This record gives sequence, C-alpha cells and structure tokens, in this order.
Amino acid sequence: MALPGGEDTGLLIAASVVRDGYFIAEPGLLYRKHPDQITARSDRSANEEWQHRMQLIEARASALQSSFPAARA
Repeated sequence: MALPGGEDTGLLIAASVVRDGYFIAEPGLLYRKHPDQITARSDRSANEEWQHRMQLIEARASALQSSFPAARA
C-alpha cells in the first residue's frame, strides 16, 4: 500500500474485496502490541493523517471491487 501505517490492513481489505475468504480453526495472522509502539498511542487514530490513510484504503478497495465485479458475484 505504500502507507506510513496500516499497510497490513490495506492489503487484507484489498484482498477481501477481490476474493471470498473462509475460516480456519487456527490463527492465520498474529497482531502483537507492546506499550511503546506508535499504534498503541490514543492519538494515533484521531488525527488527520489517519483519516487520509483510511480514505486511501477505502478508495483502493472500491477501485478493486469495481475492477473485479465477477469475483464477488
């Protein structure tokens, strides 16, 4: 996604609009948080940069969805 953050989320959302998924019994993705990481700060999702990032992720998902309409049918 070439984003300053949220690249994993952007990739997963993009994949989810192109293909159907399925559930598996064991974890397929681990997300570890520690107190010193940037995403643990409360102001991380309350700023303008975060809003722009989410808009970009949404725009990419919408563009992919319209490019692959048969994939979701």
